[in-house]
Amino acid sequence: MSQIQACRLCGSAVSGTALSLGDQPISNRLPLQGDGDGTAPVYPLNIVVCTSCGLPQLEHNLAAEEHFHDDYTYVSGASSTWVEHCRDYAGQLVRDFGLGPDDLVVEAGSNDGTLLRFFAEAGVRVLGVEPSGNVAEIARANGIPTLTAFFNEETARNIVESQGRPKLFIGNNVLAHVPDTDGFLQAARDLITDDGALCFEFPHFTRILTHRYFDTIYHEHYCYLGVGPLSAWAKTHGMVVADVQPQSTHGGSLRLFLEKQGRPVGEAAQGRIDRYLAEESGLAGAAPWQQLEQWLGDWRSRFRGTVSELRSAGKTVAAYAAASKATVLSNYLGLTANDVEWCCDASPLKQGRLIPGANIPIVVPATLRDDPPDAVIAFAWNIFDEIADVVAANVVQETLLIRPLPDIETRTVGGGAQ
Repeated sequence: MSQIQACRLCGSAVSGTALSLGDQPISNRLPLQGDGDGTAPVYPLNIVVCTSCGLPQLEHNLAAEEHFHDDYTYVSGASSTWVEHCRDYAGQLVRDFGLGPDDLVVEAGSNDGTLLRFFAEAGVRVLGVEPSGNVAEIARANGIPTLTAFFNEETARNIVESQGRPKLFIGNNVLAHVPDTDGFLQAARDLITDDGALCFEFPHFTRILTHRYFDTIYHEHYCYLGVGPLSAWAKTHGMVVADVQPQSTHGGSLRLFLEKQGRPVGEAAQGRIDRYLAEESGLAGAAPWQQLEQWLGDWRSRFRGTVSELRSAGKTVAAYAAASKATVLSNYLGLTANDVEWCCDASPLKQGRLIPGANIPIVVPATLRDDPPDAVIAFAWNIFDEIADVVAANVVQETLLIRPLPDIETRTVGGGAQ
């Protein structure tokens, strides 16, 4: 691990530490149950802010190979909510860009090919680029052509030589995962056709501050994106922000399009862009992150109190969804298997493992039925309603469902509860 010396996007100086979540393990590196002593290495998880373009980003670098490897445990097809989002996403882009069988769509960080599958079903040529070998193999097994590689300048050259230039390059919740943000964007810009576009979805950094979604901060996310920093980059690299569209995913995301300069930006699109730029200007600098850290100290005490009251009353507490959020939340809160007995997850790649640092066992969803808990923490609060439905369908007695963020919320499900 190394401390950054300059902004990942524009190369300018960065602030001092604006927010610290302490030392945390790598969120998606889930140890196998019974493998070793359960101790996971930890690294600083701090935010700094660029003094020029305003990009919030991690203060330290972990090599990308630490996150993306042949034992990667996240698969995008495990959430029905996400699958439907991908279906709608692909349909919109096929219509908006008039994509057909002669066009190519390339997705970096394509995971198990869930999104590209819907483009392929619409008759569009597709190619995934996925550095984690195990999930890339799942995509290929499902008929989605996929390179096992990190996307960079060399990969882009190979794509042009073997497939031609894509009309659409997609980075779906992937741009934040790139340590060299500037180099990645330049390679993507040079890859597409002159009338093509780059399309990125990402959680908007303002939502971390306004809705306190701090658990989207983890080592795998090197930066926290917004319209302003990407607009500044585009102006100096022959591109323009062509549109920004709000999305409900991850508690509030943006879908941003970058196109080569020379094409006019529509009036409605420009209005959206201007609104987001204004919103970001009100949350610029290190001060809002420092204020978030102060709020989190109080929230942590209240959440710990909620769990302690349940345990003191003899209640069993479990959790659902061993997402990266679960690692950040449990480690920041100091929760362990003494507090949360187990965590269900629908992904077979995660079952039989542990949430790192907390050592909470990850089990199959049927455990809700076989060993019914009194309370369930929805670690993946962004799909709270989906989790509520799963829990209600599997428990007989009334069960308290706890949503951690944007503040502590409870709901009773099961046992005839409405």
